[in-house]
Amino acid sequence: MTESSLFRSMLIGTFGGQDVSANQPTPKVADKEEWLESIRKFSAPRSALNAIVMEYLVKEGFKDAAMAFKQEVGLTAEVDMQLLDEQTKVRKAVEAGEIQTAMELVNDFDPDILDTNPKLYFHLQQQQLLELIRKGQTEDALVFAQNELSARGEEHPEYLEELEQVMGLLAFEDPHQGPFSEMLQNSQRMKVASELNDAILASQSKKSADRLSTLMKMIHWAQKELKDNHVSCPMMEDVSSSTLTT
Repeated sequence: MTESSLFRSMLIGTFGGQDVSANQPTPKVADKEEWLESIRKFSAPRSALNAIVMEYLVKEGFKDAAMAFKQEVGLTAEVDMQLLDEQTKVRKAVEAGEIQTAMELVNDFDPDILDTNPKLYFHLQQQQLLELIRKGQTEDALVFAQNELSARGEEHPEYLEELEQVMGLLAFEDPHQGPFSEMLQNSQRMKVASELNDAILASQSKKSADRLSTLMKMIHWAQKELKDNHVSCPMMEDVSSSTLTT
Protein backbone atom coordinates (compact mmCIF):
# COMPACT_ATOMS: atom_id res chain seq x y z
CA MET A 1 0.00 0.00 0.00
CA THR A 2 1.38 3.41 -0.94
CA GLU A 3 1.61 6.33 1.50
CA SER A 4 -1.19 8.06 -0.37
CA SER A 5 -3.59 5.10 -0.23
CA LEU A 6 -2.70 4.40 3.39
CA PHE A 7 -3.40 8.02 4.31
CA ARG A 8 -6.73 7.93 2.46
CA SER A 9 -7.68 4.82 4.47
CA MET A 10 -6.86 6.70 7.65
CA LEU A 11 -9.02 9.61 6.54
CA ILE A 12 -11.95 7.31 5.81
CA GLY A 13 -11.71 5.93 9.32
CA THR A 14 -11.37 9.37 10.85
CA PHE A 15 -14.40 10.80 9.07
CA GLY A 16 -16.97 8.18 9.91
CA GLY A 17 -16.26 5.71 7.12
CA GLN A 18 -16.84 8.27 4.37
CA ASP A 19 -14.41 8.39 1.47
CA VAL A 20 -12.79 11.82 1.12
CA SER A 21 -11.56 11.39 -2.43
CA ALA A 22 -11.42 14.29 -4.85
CA ASN A 23 -14.57 13.03 -6.60
CA GLN A 24 -16.76 13.34 -3.53
CA PRO A 25 -19.25 16.18 -4.18
CA THR A 26 -19.67 17.26 -0.55
CA PRO A 27 -16.40 17.73 1.34
CA LYS A 28 -16.18 16.54 4.93
CA VAL A 29 -15.64 19.34 7.43
CA ALA A 30 -13.71 18.57 10.60
CA ASP A 31 -14.68 20.43 13.77
CA LYS A 32 -11.69 22.29 15.20
CA GLU A 33 -12.40 21.25 18.80
CA GLU A 34 -12.76 17.61 17.81
CA TRP A 35 -9.51 17.87 15.87
CA LEU A 36 -7.69 19.39 18.85
CA GLU A 37 -9.12 16.72 21.15
CA SER A 38 -7.75 14.03 18.86
CA ILE A 39 -4.33 15.68 19.03
CA ARG A 40 -4.49 15.91 22.83
CA LYS A 41 -5.24 12.20 23.07
CA PHE A 42 -2.00 11.38 21.30
CA SER A 43 0.95 10.96 23.61
CA ALA A 44 4.63 10.31 23.03
CA PRO A 45 7.28 9.59 25.66
CA ARG A 46 9.01 12.80 26.74
CA SER A 47 12.36 11.02 26.44
CA ALA A 48 11.67 10.28 22.76
CA LEU A 49 10.72 13.89 22.05
CA ASN A 50 13.84 15.15 23.83
CA ALA A 51 16.02 12.80 21.80
CA ILE A 52 14.48 14.07 18.54
CA VAL A 53 15.13 17.69 19.48
CA MET A 54 18.69 16.91 20.56
CA GLU A 55 19.33 15.02 17.34
CA TYR A 56 18.26 18.07 15.33
CA LEU A 57 20.41 20.54 17.31
CA VAL A 58 23.51 18.35 17.00
CA LYS A 59 22.92 17.58 13.33
CA GLU A 60 22.60 21.28 12.48
CA GLY A 61 25.67 22.25 14.49
CA PHE A 62 23.92 24.36 17.14
CA LYS A 63 26.45 23.56 19.86
CA ASP A 64 25.41 26.08 22.53
CA ALA A 65 21.73 25.21 22.19
CA ALA A 66 22.48 21.48 22.14
CA MET A 67 24.62 21.57 25.29
CA ALA A 68 22.10 23.75 27.13
CA PHE A 69 19.22 21.48 26.12
CA LYS A 70 21.16 18.34 27.06
CA GLN A 71 21.81 19.71 30.55
CA GLU A 72 18.27 21.02 30.99
CA VAL A 73 16.52 17.72 30.21
CA GLY A 74 19.23 15.44 31.60
CA LEU A 75 20.13 13.59 28.41
CA THR A 76 23.04 11.16 28.61
CA ALA A 77 23.57 10.65 24.87
CA GLU A 78 27.19 10.89 23.73
CA VAL A 79 28.05 13.76 21.40
CA ASP A 80 31.05 13.98 19.09
CA MET A 81 32.30 17.28 20.46
CA GLN A 82 35.15 17.69 17.98
CA LEU A 83 32.80 17.36 15.03
CA LEU A 84 30.18 19.58 16.68
CA ASP A 85 32.83 22.25 17.29
CA GLU A 86 33.76 22.23 13.59
CA GLN A 87 30.11 22.37 12.52
CA THR A 88 29.45 25.29 14.86
CA LYS A 89 32.44 27.35 13.71
CA VAL A 90 31.59 26.81 10.05
CA ARG A 91 27.89 27.61 10.52
CA LYS A 92 28.63 30.80 12.46
CA ALA A 93 31.06 31.96 9.76
CA VAL A 94 28.54 31.43 6.94
CA GLU A 95 25.67 33.04 8.84
CA ALA A 96 27.92 36.05 9.54
CA GLY A 97 28.66 36.35 5.82
CA GLU A 98 32.30 35.33 6.29
CA ILE A 99 32.31 32.80 3.46
CA GLN A 100 36.07 32.73 2.84
CA THR A 101 36.62 31.99 6.53
CA ALA A 102 34.08 29.16 6.38
CA MET A 103 35.79 27.66 3.34
CA GLU A 104 39.19 27.82 5.05
CA LEU A 105 37.75 26.11 8.14
CA VAL A 106 36.29 23.33 6.00
CA ASN A 107 39.53 22.86 4.08
CA ASP A 108 41.47 22.63 7.35
CA PHE A 109 39.01 20.01 8.59
CA ASP A 110 38.80 17.97 5.37
CA PRO A 111 39.90 19.41 2.00
CA ASP A 112 38.05 16.67 0.13
CA ILE A 113 34.67 18.14 1.13
CA LEU A 114 34.88 21.05 -1.30
CA ASP A 115 37.04 19.22 -3.85
CA THR A 116 34.39 16.53 -4.31
CA ASN A 117 31.29 18.78 -4.15
CA PRO A 118 31.34 21.15 -7.15
CA LYS A 119 27.75 22.32 -6.61
CA LEU A 120 28.44 23.12 -2.96
CA TYR A 121 31.63 24.98 -3.94
CA PHE A 122 29.66 26.97 -6.50
CA HIS A 123 27.03 27.90 -3.92
CA LEU A 124 29.74 29.09 -1.53
CA GLN A 125 31.34 31.24 -4.22
CA GLN A 126 27.91 32.50 -5.20
CA GLN A 127 27.33 33.46 -1.58
CA GLN A 128 30.62 35.36 -1.60
CA LEU A 129 29.28 37.30 -4.56
CA LEU A 130 26.02 37.97 -2.73
CA GLU A 131 27.95 39.28 0.27
CA LEU A 132 29.73 41.80 -1.96
CA ILE A 133 26.38 42.90 -3.38
CA ARG A 134 24.94 43.22 0.14
CA LYS A 135 27.80 45.57 1.02
CA GLY A 136 27.21 47.67 -2.10
CA GLN A 137 30.61 46.76 -3.55
CA THR A 138 29.37 46.61 -7.13
CA GLU A 139 32.73 46.82 -8.89
CA ASP A 140 34.26 44.15 -6.64
CA ALA A 141 31.20 41.97 -7.29
CA LEU A 142 31.62 42.27 -11.05
CA VAL A 143 35.33 41.43 -10.86
CA PHE A 144 34.66 38.45 -8.57
CA ALA A 145 31.93 37.14 -10.86
CA GLN A 146 34.19 37.44 -13.89
CA ASN A 147 37.24 35.84 -12.25
CA GLU A 148 35.62 33.16 -10.12
CA LEU A 149 32.17 32.30 -11.42
CA SER A 150 31.94 32.87 -15.18
CA ALA A 151 34.15 29.90 -16.04
CA ARG A 152 32.31 27.69 -13.57
CA GLY A 153 29.03 28.60 -15.25
CA GLU A 154 30.48 27.55 -18.60
CA GLU A 155 31.67 24.23 -17.14
CA HIS A 156 28.32 23.59 -15.46
CA PRO A 157 25.44 25.05 -17.52
CA GLU A 158 22.99 23.89 -14.85
CA TYR A 159 24.38 26.64 -12.59
CA LEU A 160 23.74 29.45 -15.06
CA GLU A 161 20.15 30.20 -14.03
CA GLU A 162 21.14 30.75 -10.39
CA LEU A 163 24.12 32.86 -11.43
CA GLU A 164 21.95 34.98 -13.73
CA GLN A 165 19.55 35.67 -10.87
CA VAL A 166 22.39 36.89 -8.67
CA MET A 167 23.85 39.04 -11.44
CA GLY A 168 20.38 40.44 -12.06
CA LEU A 169 20.56 42.09 -8.64
CA LEU A 170 23.29 44.38 -9.98
CA ALA A 171 20.86 45.87 -12.47
CA PHE A 172 19.06 47.68 -9.65
CA GLU A 173 20.30 50.76 -7.85
CA ASP A 174 18.97 49.15 -4.69
CA PRO A 175 19.38 45.35 -5.04
CA HIS A 176 17.10 44.84 -2.05
CA GLN A 177 14.22 46.07 -4.23
CA GLY A 178 14.99 43.65 -7.09
CA PRO A 179 12.96 40.55 -8.04
CA PHE A 180 15.51 38.20 -6.44
CA SER A 181 16.11 40.25 -3.30
CA GLU A 182 15.34 37.23 -1.11
CA MET A 183 18.84 36.02 -1.99
CA LEU A 184 20.16 38.90 0.12
CA GLN A 185 18.23 37.79 3.20
CA ASN A 186 19.69 35.86 6.12
CA SER A 187 17.59 32.89 5.06
CA GLN A 188 19.90 32.49 2.05
CA ARG A 189 22.93 32.33 4.34
CA MET A 190 21.17 29.73 6.47
CA LYS A 191 20.37 27.67 3.39
CA VAL A 192 24.03 27.61 2.34
CA ALA A 193 25.13 26.90 5.92
CA SER A 194 22.84 23.86 6.07
CA GLU A 195 24.08 22.59 2.71
CA LEU A 196 27.68 22.89 3.90
CA ASN A 197 26.82 21.29 7.24
CA ASP A 198 25.26 18.30 5.46
CA ALA A 199 28.47 17.86 3.44
CA ILE A 200 30.55 17.90 6.62
CA LEU A 201 28.34 15.22 8.16
CA ALA A 202 28.48 13.11 4.99
CA SER A 203 32.29 13.30 5.00
CA GLN A 204 32.23 11.71 8.46
CA SER A 205 29.64 9.09 7.46
CA LYS A 206 27.03 10.78 9.63
CA LYS A 207 23.34 11.01 8.75
CA SER A 208 22.40 14.30 7.12
CA ALA A 209 18.70 13.73 7.81
CA ASP A 210 17.10 14.03 11.24
CA ARG A 211 13.73 12.91 12.54
CA LEU A 212 12.47 16.41 13.38
CA SER A 213 12.96 17.61 9.79
CA THR A 214 11.34 14.41 8.54
CA LEU A 215 8.33 15.01 10.80
CA MET A 216 7.95 18.55 9.44
CA LYS A 217 7.97 17.19 5.89
CA MET A 218 5.34 14.63 6.89
CA ILE A 219 3.11 17.40 8.25
CA HIS A 220 3.34 19.33 4.98
CA TRP A 221 2.66 16.15 2.99
CA ALA A 222 -0.33 15.17 5.16
CA GLN A 223 -1.89 18.63 4.94
CA LYS A 224 -1.45 18.64 1.18
CA GLU A 225 -3.21 15.27 1.00
CA LEU A 226 -6.11 16.66 3.03
CA LYS A 227 -6.42 19.72 0.79
CA ASP A 228 -6.17 17.65 -2.38
CA ASN A 229 -8.95 15.41 -1.07
CA HIS A 230 -11.16 18.42 -0.26
CA VAL A 231 -11.10 17.92 3.50
CA SER A 232 -11.79 21.09 5.44
CA CYS A 233 -9.91 20.85 8.72
CA PRO A 234 -7.54 22.87 10.93
CA MET A 235 -4.14 23.37 9.24
CA MET A 236 -0.79 24.18 10.80
CA GLU A 237 0.26 27.06 8.56
CA ASP A 238 2.93 28.38 10.95
CA VAL A 239 4.99 25.41 12.09
CA SER A 240 7.23 27.55 14.32
CA SER A 241 4.29 28.51 16.56
CA SER A 242 2.20 25.34 15.93
CA THR A 243 -0.81 27.60 15.37
CA LEU A 244 -3.80 25.84 13.84
CA THR A 245 -6.10 27.70 11.46
CA THR A 246 -9.47 26.61 10.12
